[in-house]
Parts: sequence; structure tokens; C-alpha cells
Amino acid sequence: MNMAWRHWDIRYLAVIASLLLSGLSALNASLPNDDAYTYLRTAEIFLNDGIGAAISHYTWAGYPILMGIASLSGLSLLQAAYTLNAMFYGLLVFSYISIVQQIDNSRLTAYLGAVTVLAYPELNEYRDMVIRDIGYWSLCLFAIWRFMIYRDSRQFSALATFVIVMIAAALFRAEALLYLLAIPLVLLLDRRFTVAENQMAVWKALGLTAIISALGILTARTVGINIPTMLLKLIAVYEPFLAQWSTPTEITLASQAKAIFGDFSALIASDYLHTAVLLGLPVILFTSLFYTIGGPYFWLLVFGAVRGMLRWEVEQIRPLFVVAMVNFLITLGFLYLTRFLTGRYAMMFGIMVSMMVPVLWQEILTRFRSPETVRTLRLLFIVFFSYCMIDAYVTFGRSKDWLVDSASFAKTATPDGAQILTNNHTIAYLSDRVTEYDEVTRELRSSDILKLSPGTLIALELIPEIRQLVNQEPVQAQIKLLAAFPDRDEPQAVIYERVSPQN
Repeated sequence: MNMAWRHWDIRYLAVIASLLLSGLSALNASLPNDDAYTYLRTAEIFLNDGIGAAISHYTWAGYPILMGIASLSGLSLLQAAYTLNAMFYGLLVFSYISIVQQIDNSRLTAYLGAVTVLAYPELNEYRDMVIRDIGYWSLCLFAIWRFMIYRDSRQFSALATFVIVMIAAALFRAEALLYLLAIPLVLLLDRRFTVAENQMAVWKALGLTAIISALGILTARTVGINIPTMLLKLIAVYEPFLAQWSTPTEITLASQAKAIFGDFSALIASDYLHTAVLLGLPVILFTSLFYTIGGPYFWLLVFGAVRGMLRWEVEQIRPLFVVAMVNFLITLGFLYLTRFLTGRYAMMFGIMVSMMVPVLWQEILTRFRSPETVRTLRLLFIVFFSYCMIDAYVTFGRSKDWLVDSASFAKTATPDGAQILTNNHTIAYLSDRVTEYDEVTRELRSSDILKLSPGTLIALELIPEIRQLVNQEPVQAQIKLLAAFPDRDEPQAVIYERVSPQN
């Protein structure tokens, strides 16, 4: 029995563990994340009106369309999203360990790779979220693994899998197309083959990419999907940012400076705001990269680098280096263009760097073999990954039941088909009283309230801007407080009724 267990492929055991962790995360998920409502609404539109309408609502609609298809099995859209994400996490874990084995093909490293990916805090904290990135990451990793096999064997089947899967990843995020074009270039540096063989391998990769892409575009056109137009629309989203980047307004610069430097931004002269913002953005970038890798993994790798314990074959990690560099440039460009950054955009960089963690642990565990040292290392190993697991899967945030209560109150207090005004996606979605719940804006104007007809309910999350709004005299005169959640002493959300001034 024990011998049979030892011969199990650790990748499949890790996938089973990943599915269980995803199931637990979904069961313990409190409320959908803000991005979820865009995907849920797009999936609803796909189910009701078809692919064209879904793409019109949300240009890059691959993920919500897949959610809609999965829901045809009888699941709710939210359940379908969690199921898809669990499957994608399983694929991600499988691919991660497979890549680690390509770097160091030892059983110990494979086990360490399994522990590393399952305990990776910044990666696993998204398990209870509805985001397209999970499918994008998992398919990219699977494609990278197949490319590494093609690099070593030059098998056409491995190349075809790499191209097809990376194109599939691009249905979730278009950035995958950059990896598809950049990764094959590492073949030119492979010293195990002649220059001519390497050039031929690259041309095969690029040629197959062109053929499959063309076939995909033509096939999509037959069902009314114009992929080139979709790409142009995606690029057009950034045009306002580009115009603002070249000639930013003083108000824009002031808000950006405040986001970067906080209250210290008031000390910066207006003439130097633009320069200060440009110099401050790298701080945001490197802070984001640090958090994406994660403090425990980052400092462990720093320790390994200082002690000279980070050892690998350059040939083996070259594809990972290219992916990390491309993602770094994407993240850098996005940050300087939009002045905004979330850790998800740099996640591919973090994943590539994290693959050195199991290699380093393997070196540490095999280098020190004395009984006392082994016991100490085992204890450190357990403490290290226990901390990472807690960080990844245990949530210490405050309960947001007040949002559910607010939505329930609004739904109960209004008839079916009624519309309410709210600034919170969750209240809009759960109350079933806002048709376009994904387009709810956080900040409202006094005119949004004053133009409502008497009797309309107004459910508001009390962010600072909203607190100021409801305290304005013209607004106060035309609203009546009905309820506050979680309580009236420290309300986080309030329910008002629009009333006539004479009331």
C-alpha cells in the first residue's frame, strides 16, 4: 500500500488537494468581488441574447460566455464561475509542478513544487473570487510547460499544444498573444541544436501561430465575432489614458500624487507634480511586484541568493525569464499609462519567480544532512509553509453581512419590478432591483437623488463622498431614513426613501 502510494504522480494528488481547497474557499466565500458583477451580467446577456450582445456589453467576453455555457448544466452563474475556477486552479497546479519538474526532475523538487504552489499566498487568495485571470494564468502555464517539452524534443505535437492553448489563454486576457510571440524566440539561444535548426524551430512556431490564428479568426467570423475589431476596441479603451498621459490636467496630477504620496503630496509644488508622479510610479511598481511574489517567498529567495544557493540551468529557466520580463514590461506600461495597478496584472511575474522556491528548498534540504540540522530545517519548513497556508486561506477581514441585510431590506420593501438607486454592486445584485447592476457607480451626485420620483428607495454604502452628499441641505430635505446597517450608531449602509420637500 505504501509503495503504491509513493508511485503516485504528485501532480494528480496536488490537483485533488487543489479542488478540495477551491471547494472550501467557495463554501466560505462571503460576497462576490466587484469584478464578478461584470462577468455575471455579461453571462446573463449571453444566455438571453447571444454572443454578439455579450461582446457588445463586454468586449473580451470569453470568460463570461464560458460561465454561461457551464450554467446550462443546471448550476447558477455564480456556482458555474466557482466550478470553472476550481478546474482552472487544478490545471494551474498541475502545470506549475510540471514546469518545476522540467527545471529539476527530482521527486523531492516535485513535492516541494506542490507545496509551494498550494501554499502560495498571493496566488491562492483569489480562489473565492470570480475573475478571468485564473483561466488566463492556468492556460498560460500549461502552454509554457508544453513549450518546454517542444524546446527539448522538437515534437510537433508539443508545439501545436503550446500554440492552441496560448491562443485559448488569449480568450481570457489578450496579453497572452505577446507571450505566444515572445516565448519561441528563446529557441534561437539553444546551444544543443545548430543555428539552422533553431531558426527552423522558431519559424515553425510562428508559422503555426499564424495559421491557427487565421483559422480561428475565420471561424469566429462565421458566428458573427470579429476578433480584429475586438482587439481594436480593446486598444481604444486606452486612448483617453494616452491623451491624458501626454498632457495631464492639474486635477489629475493632484489626485495621482495623493494616491502615491498620501498627505505629503500637499507639500509638492504644482510645477513639480508631473515629475513627482513619474518618479513615484516605480515605487508602486516594485511594491506591487514584491507583494505579488509574497514576503515569505521573496525573503527566502534573497537568503538563497546571498548564500549562493540558487542554482539552475540557464537553458531550463530561459522561457520563464522571458515570460517574467514580458509581464514586467506589460505591467510597467499599464502603470505608466493608467497610473493604476493591481497585483493581478503582475501575477505571471510572481509565478515565474516563485518557481525558484522549490528548487531552493531542495538545495537547502539536501545540502545540510547532519541530524540536528535536519530536525531544525524540518521545523523551519513546517513553520514557513504553515504561515503561507494561513496567509493564503484564512480571512481576517470584517464581516460584510450588512450588505446582505441592506439588499434584503431593499428587496422586501419594494414590489417586484421596482427600481432602486444604489452605489454598491452587491446591494444592486442581491436586491434584484437594479437591472444593470454591473454599471453601478460608487460616487453619486445630488442630481441623481433629486431627479428620483417620490417613494423610490435609495440604498447607499457610506463611503466618505456619500456621507458628504447626504448631509447636503437640498438632499436632506428630500430623503427619509428608513434603516441603517449594521446599526444606527456606526452605520456602513443606509436605506432612504425619496420624499417630497413638504414631507
